[in-house]
Amino acid sequence: MTTVHFYFRHPGNIYFSIEKLFRRVADQINESYPQRFNVSLLYLPLPPGLNNIRKNISYTRKTQAAINHITGDAHYAILGCNRKNINVLTIHDCVMLRKLSRSNPKFWIIKWLWYDMPVRKADMVTVISESSKKEVMFFTGCPENRIRVIGNFYDDRFQKSQRPFHAEKPVILFIGTAPNKNLDRLIRALAGLTVHLHVVGHPSDAQVKALKKNNISFHISSGLSDDDMRRAYADCDILAFPSTYEGFGLPILEAQLTGRPVLTSRLSPMMEVAGDAALLVDPYDVSSIRQGLIKIIEDGAFREGLVQKGFEHAKQFNPESVASQYASLYEELMIKKPVPIY
Repeated sequence: MTTVHFYFRHPGNIYFSIEKLFRRVADQINESYPQRFNVSLLYLPLPPGLNNIRKNISYTRKTQAAINHITGDAHYAILGCNRKNINVLTIHDCVMLRKLSRSNPKFWIIKWLWYDMPVRKADMVTVISESSKKEVMFFTGCPENRIRVIGNFYDDRFQKSQRPFHAEKPVILFIGTAPNKNLDRLIRALAGLTVHLHVVGHPSDAQVKALKKNNISFHISSGLSDDDMRRAYADCDILAFPSTYEGFGLPILEAQLTGRPVLTSRLSPMMEVAGDAALLVDPYDVSSIRQGLIKIIEDGAFREGLVQKGFEHAKQFNPESVASQYASLYEELMIKKPVPIY
């Protein structure tokens, strides 16, 4: 049996989706391949910060296994892994680099420590979408044959929830308040529409002021548990996800599995994740977002078609399939590079 270590960033006091997904991958691999792999979960001992990087790297050096998989965010942790072992790095996105100007010294520090050096150390880099793959190649120069696309998957606790559509005042669910989530344009698109907006996250004072100025009915939630999030999907009528940038776009699948129509962006990777089971809009065009929402609200047949197609479409992103792809990758790498027994 080969030991596999999944390394997670320091947990702190914040709930992260990366950890949730890879805990499920670990459980599925252990369940499906009990005689082949033994996956354990390890958390870096210190939170983010340049002063803690050396100690976190030292932790991976002391705890590494035959196969070491850095699951995201703290990419630099792979620098503690010995090249005689198999080392896999998952990069979910390059948002840290996208947010900084190349004239900013911090850009080059992050590029070197979080991307360039870790990518060189990895035997294989996995990404969650074709758009993430292109970004990694652009920023690091990593050759295409050392990058493998393995998508995310849905939480199988999401189940279809029957709920009559409230056409007179539909509840629109909006998740996340980072700039790329595009709340400002959504607020402008909702002006004058009779809807209720449920924002999950921490909107700015300016965004709250804009909601009130446009007379939009709304409420805000944060720190939701898994059960609370599933309830939020079940209690909404539409998911609005007009993001300008994502590594994947998991809320699309979660809404489809719940049986809710989805509005999302005509951009990668959202349109690949959504398939033909969502209404795609230009996220930079307020009128496109607005007209898309009106179409879903007013056209019952179209709306029901999205729901039915979405529920079937999302099923292909199941945990068993994704875990199998990771297990196959480990097997492939072990053939090329036999590892010591731990």
